[in-house]
Amino acid sequence: MGTRPCKQRRARLTAGALLALQISLIAPAAHDAAAADAPRSSTAVTAPAPASAIRPAGARTAVTGTYDADVLATARSPYRQASAPRAETATRTGTKTKTKTKTETKAETEAGTTSRTEAAATSSHPIQPIRIGHLQATQQLRKAGLRWKSSGGCTNRRVRTCTSLEAVRAATVTDVIALKQRSGCPVVVTGGTEVGHAPGRYSHHRGYKLDIKPNDCINRYITREHVLDGIRGDGAPLYRDSGTVYARESDHWDILFR
Repeated sequence: MGTRPCKQRRARLTAGALLALQISLIAPAAHDAAAADAPRSSTAVTAPAPASAIRPAGARTAVTGTYDADVLATARSPYRQASAPRAETATRTGTKTKTKTKTETKAETEAGTTSRTEAAATSSHPIQPIRIGHLQATQQLRKAGLRWKSSGGCTNRRVRTCTSLEAVRAATVTDVIALKQRSGCPVVVTGGTEVGHAPGRYSHHRGYKLDIKPNDCINRYITREHVLDGIRGDGAPLYRDSGTVYARESDHWDILFR
């Protein structure tokens, strides 16, 4: 009877000791598991990254979200960097083109103004006819087979009995040569720019008229090939061919070349 209580006490002490040992072993393990399962704090997140995670200076990385100008400069593509100077050059070229266009427009405007001014001057001051001297005129007549004759045997323009071609229109000499060529008749000039003829804008003195000696050939040609256009105030019949007017006077043909 006395032995049983002792054994029971010893068993309880042994069981308590085992339980204490088990608790001492289980507590650290539970603490480690609890620490592992606990959420991360902000302190752990802000820990510096390992050195190996730092991006190298020349590495190309996709940039997303909000970033500053330095990141943009790093992430800019080679195409955009290359195209920027071309765009700037094109802009400057366009500016020059516009400036050139304005300059050309101004030049064209000034040229147009000058042309209008010259046209106005020409209309108010008609082009003067080309005139030649007596020697040059007679040389052209002689070369074309025409002759000239003076009743006074002289060429002085200030003497009415002379036959002068001084300051005659070059076109008048050309037209009288053409008359000989068309008609095939002999033509002799007997009156030119000397004094003694009727005045006027289209007169002998101004180089628009010549007198030629009548002959059967030239008489027939003028009267047949040209239209009778009335009688002049002094009674001379008028024959007209475009701008040329033939007046048959008593001893010569008075011809106006226009």
